[in-house]
Amino acid sequence: MLFKEVIHAIRPHLMKDAEVPSFMRNLIQMLCDIPEDEWYTKRDPSSEESYKDGSLRKFYTSKPTKKLAGKMLSRLTRDNFIESIHDPNRSDIVLDGLAEDITPFAEGVTKDNVGEKLFDLLKRGLEELIDPSLENTRREQEARYKSAQLKGQYGSGLLDDCSNTCSMPGCSHHLQKFADDGRSTPDYEVLIINEKKTPSFSNICAVCHDCFEQYILKHTAHERKELETAKELQIEARKARSTISDVNIDKGIRMVVESLINLKPNTLTSLNYEPTFIANKIDENENIFLAETVKNNVTKYFFYINQIMQNLSRQKQYSDELVRVEIKTICQRLEDKGLSQTAIYESISKQIHRITKQNMIYCDIVVCYFIQSCEVFHDFTK
Repeated sequence: MLFKEVIHAIRPHLMKDAEVPSFMRNLIQMLCDIPEDEWYTKRDPSSEESYKDGSLRKFYTSKPTKKLAGKMLSRLTRDNFIESIHDPNRSDIVLDGLAEDITPFAEGVTKDNVGEKLFDLLKRGLEELIDPSLENTRREQEARYKSAQLKGQYGSGLLDDCSNTCSMPGCSHHLQKFADDGRSTPDYEVLIINEKKTPSFSNICAVCHDCFEQYILKHTAHERKELETAKELQIEARKARSTISDVNIDKGIRMVVESLINLKPNTLTSLNYEPTFIANKIDENENIFLAETVKNNVTKYFFYINQIMQNLSRQKQYSDELVRVEIKTICQRLEDKGLSQTAIYESISKQIHRITKQNMIYCDIVVCYFIQSCEVFHDFTK
C-alpha cells in the first residue's frame, strides 16, 4: 500500500538511525496537529508508553488504523510538513536522496519540490487506508502508465517472444485485434513480474488486459513463480533463435521432411533393438518425456529417413554431408550457450520448420533421426 511504501522509502533519509517509534512519532507530528494522546486506543494504562511504542511500530510495519488515518486527514498541516522537509539545516544531499527514492511514486520530483510531492503522496496514502478501492485504482493507473512506457522500449520483442499469445500460464488470449479487412493492431499490456525488482527485460512480459488487471491487483507467490518460469523459457527460446540465425540448413532438408507426408505404413521397418545412442545422449532422469519421444520416433522412422536421404543424395538433390555439418554446428552453438536439451531439440525442430514450412510433427521426427545419428547431443557420462 502507498502509505507504507512511501514511509519505508523516506526513513533512511529523514531519521536513519532513529528507532521506528521515534521516526513515526516525528512524522505524524510533521503531518498533522493531533495531540499524541489521540493517536491510540489505550488498553493498558499501567504500560501506556510501551503500548504507544508498539502501536507506532505497527503503523510502520503494517499501517495506521483507519480511525487514525481519518483524524490525520482532517487535521493535516501542509505548510508545516513542507517547511520541516526543507529545513535550512537539511542538506541538498538528503533532499536529492528523498527525491530519487519517491520518484517511483510520483512524477517530476526534484530536491526543490520534494516536500510538496511527499506531502501529496502521504495524503493520498491516508485516503487509500480509508477507502481501499482508491488504492486499486491508483495501482492500476500506475501499472498502465509503466506498461505504456515499456511498450515503447520492448513491445515488439515481447510480442515475438510470446508468439502474440498472453504469457500468463493457463491463458490463450491472442494479443492482436483483427479487422474484417485483415488488418491487425497490437492489443496487450506489459506486466512487471516482480514489482520489487527493476522492470528490466528479464522481469517483464506481454499479457492480455484481463490477466494484467488481475495480476497487478492481487497475485500469489506461486502465480509469480509460474510467470517467472514462463519468462525464463521465453528468454531461452530467444537466445536460441539469435544463436542459430546465421547458420543455414540446406533447403534439401525440405525434401526429406516432405517425404514423411506421403509415408505409407507398410514401407516402415522398425529397429529391432533399443536405440543405444539415445541412452547415452539424453539423461532419462532429467528428460524422461524427451527421451521417450526420441526413442519412439527413432525406432519407427530411422531406417525410412536414412533410406530417403541416401536416395536423394545419390540423385544429387540433397547434400547429406553438408546438412549434417550444419545441424551439428547449430547443436554445438546452442550447447555452448548453456541451453537445456529440450530447448535445443525444440530450437532445431523450429529451424527446420521455418525452412520447410511443414507440420512440426515431421520436423520433430527428423531431429530425432539426427540425435540417433550423432549430429545432435553428445555422449555424457552417467
